[in-house]
Amino acid sequence: MKKFIESLHLRLSDLLLLIGFIAFAIFLIFGQEFMQHPNPNEVALPLWAAIPCFIVMIGCWGAYLYIELYVRKLEFNPYIAISFAAIMMVNIIAIFIQPAQSSEVVTIRMDNADPSRVGTLETVLLSVSNYHKFIFIAELIGVAMFMYIAFFVFSKRIKNIMFIEFLGYALFILLGVIYVYSYITEYESYAAIFKFFLGQDKEHTFSQISDMYAVKSFILHKNAFGMVSMLGIIFCFINQSIRPRKWYYPLAAYFFISMIFSFCKTGILITIIVCFIYFIYRLIVTYKDHQKRNKITFIVLGVLLILGAFFVGIPYITKGKVFGKIYELISSITGGGKTLETRTYIWDNCYQLLQNGWWLIGRGFGTINLQLMPLNTVTHNEPLFPTHSAWINMVAEGGILTLLAYIAFLVYVSYVIYKSFKKSPNFVFAVTLGALCFFIYSFIETIQYLLYVFLFPIFVIYFNYQEQEQKQN
Repeated sequence: MKKFIESLHLRLSDLLLLIGFIAFAIFLIFGQEFMQHPNPNEVALPLWAAIPCFIVMIGCWGAYLYIELYVRKLEFNPYIAISFAAIMMVNIIAIFIQPAQSSEVVTIRMDNADPSRVGTLETVLLSVSNYHKFIFIAELIGVAMFMYIAFFVFSKRIKNIMFIEFLGYALFILLGVIYVYSYITEYESYAAIFKFFLGQDKEHTFSQISDMYAVKSFILHKNAFGMVSMLGIIFCFINQSIRPRKWYYPLAAYFFISMIFSFCKTGILITIIVCFIYFIYRLIVTYKDHQKRNKITFIVLGVLLILGAFFVGIPYITKGKVFGKIYELISSITGGGKTLETRTYIWDNCYQLLQNGWWLIGRGFGTINLQLMPLNTVTHNEPLFPTHSAWINMVAEGGILTLLAYIAFLVYVSYVIYKSFKKSPNFVFAVTLGALCFFIYSFIETIQYLLYVFLFPIFVIYFNYQEQEQKQN
């Protein structure tokens, strides 16, 4: 451990980075509180308590950037910095010009209590107070600074890939705490789920069980619980690529079993696909060393895929006339399309909020979820939160300009992945698989921030690779 810490070449400036991050994390909690309450008077946390956090964050990170870029002369890319600043300014302008009070005429799309209202128009009052604007602008500045520091400053400092392995261990410990807490507080949910799968509960369907007893922990709701579990599975693969250990795969299996109790359906499906891709990759990489074993494994996988396609495809082709029980089970697990239907109605509300000239710059960072709540409540007779799509959320908050900037960033990331793969293929493949996992999920959930967790290790490899090339030339 001592050698590992010494290899990181930690400096006093890194303490500023850490203090700023702690202040930023606390500030995000304030942001979540304010975002979920249209009326600032309903927020339990006073606004003045958030101001010191913002000052500490700006002060520490500003000092850190000054030390690294101007005192230590770390390589500085002005084009990247200008791009970040430009997108940030566009969002700040959008927040500033947002009216404190406005009304929107929306079309009712869903109403379970009164279906006759569907298709009718209703006027909804929207509000964004100055308190909200301050929080959103401060959060935006913090997010922009943190992303720039993580990808283009701190990642250049990390010379030891073991730092990524250390992050994996830290995540495993955190997951252990989350799971133990859930075992204690969600004991009844676990018991009910086991009772159902053992066939002792004949009163409820699978869909009802997944709604009533989905496991959560701390501030993590069921989908967030599933996402964190998926994060642990991917880091098992990443750590395995750095320093192979036999216990990583049983640990990944434990994370997956824990994920099942969250009933995070899309997350479970994506995890199965990602694990399958990783397994195939490992078979290909080790093919020369274990030809006989891998040939048998490929044949078994092929047979299982054919059987799986048959038993899943035939029920849907015949609409349940063949293998009706399987059709009912799959429909119950997927919610019969209701999950996607609910999301599309939220996205339609986002579309209505972007009318009247908001397409170019959006409604402003943080404001869209605040404004969606009254719309969602009116059009669906129950509150739903948030947008459930990182891409829809991005357009709604930052407009077309932010979307184009994000796509350009992803193109740059693709180039970074391509260049980094030459140096460390197994490691970069595992990390890219994790990034792809959350990239796909971001289309139906607002979780693009988990994508950034995997981009940092790739940037570490990339900048180290660049530095070595420059020394050789």
